[in-house]
Amino acid sequence: MIYRIYEKLLESQIQKDNLPGCVAIVLSSADLYDQGLQRLKDLLDWSKFLGLTSLVIYINDDKPELCLKISQLLEKAEANVSLHTSSGVSHTGVGGTINLVVSLGYGGKREVTEAFRDILRDVERGDLCSEQIDEKLIESHLRFSQKPDLVIRAGGKKLSDFLIWQAAYSELYFTDVNWQGLRKIDFLRAIRDCQRRDRRFGR
Repeated sequence: MIYRIYEKLLESQIQKDNLPGCVAIVLSSADLYDQGLQRLKDLLDWSKFLGLTSLVIYINDDKPELCLKISQLLEKAEANVSLHTSSGVSHTGVGGTINLVVSLGYGGKREVTEAFRDILRDVERGDLCSEQIDEKLIESHLRFSQKPDLVIRAGGKKLSDFLIWQAAYSELYFTDVNWQGLRKIDFLRAIRDCQRRDRRFGR
């Protein structure tokens, strides 16, 4: 009863006209044991309830069995789902108002390295000169276009290199509970906390 009252209080404190444009979640493969996989579906439900439109989830493992489990879990999700691994991208889900990107083992250092390799190939071919290389060009060669307003690390004190370029000005939030124990109120707290911050975007 008290939990439900507190949940309603948090919901009333969240400004629906000031929601993060994109929320990123950083996980490890160990987070997905037991209730961890189900929590992915819970996260989708909570996000749709609030009206979020973009979620990005990073998992530091791309073992085939894990990829299969996540693909099967999300194949009927009411979302536009794209699964990224080092070998490529696959799409699933049945569509909806929310875009969900799941990166399995494809980290930020690799993403930036591959972007620079692509750019250097263009320079070698003569399609590009070095003076044309700027932030906009680099971003156009990154696999992920999302720039999260909020990055959540559940139960951890360290972030990964995921979206290392795109998350330069993101707000960071570390939950007190681990991913498997994450509740709707923990997610609501993160969103509320993000809205209360005075974002400076590096200024």
